[in-house]
Amino acid sequence: MNKNNIVFLWRLKIIEMLSKKLIKEDRFERETEYKLSEKEICKAFLKEYNKKNRNDYRFVRSGDPIKGEPSCICTENLNIELTPVYYNKEEAKAAWGLVKSMKKRKKDKENNHKHKDKKDYLTDVNQMFCDSLNERISNKNEKKYNHTGKLFLIIEEGIGLTEKEAVEYYINQGKKFTNNIFSEIWLMFQSAGHYKIYLLDEK
Repeated sequence: MNKNNIVFLWRLKIIEMLSKKLIKEDRFERETEYKLSEKEICKAFLKEYNKKNRNDYRFVRSGDPIKGEPSCICTENLNIELTPVYYNKEEAKAAWGLVKSMKKRKKDKENNHKHKDKKDYLTDVNQMFCDSLNERISNKNEKKYNHTGKLFLIIEEGIGLTEKEAVEYYINQGKKFTNNIFSEIWLMFQSAGHYKIYLLDEK
């Protein structure tokens, strides 16, 4: 079985794991749902950021999209724009869940073909992660924001399943974007029930 067939079967399996309702769900509905948790995401980021950098930034209010403001307005003229890595979280959960279940299986050293399939699955999911990150950052760099002070971009993973190796791969090899407007760009993802933050770019 060649790599193209493996990728096709992997995607087909992901689709089978999703309900028809989720497949038909459009991006607007997913973005609306995401907006509901922006305040909590911002507070979680500030908690980790303050701890790492010995600051005391605090959430003040949600930004007004009609005025072109970023997602969150914070103290000390800090503005934060938020975006999820995955708009379709159910698809991402299915993808990473499949990888994790495969990793838990007992390794069959006598079946090199099965091992190759597993590697290709992981490679394809890693690429999905990198493509999603680059797309979010590029899209946000095309917007104009009404703000005063520093502007951060936070990309939040939110599903708690993305492999740490995928994050490291992105930081070392997968970054493909141009940052024109953000003072700092951070990736925030869940690990063992806790958030971790990674600096992706700083001007």
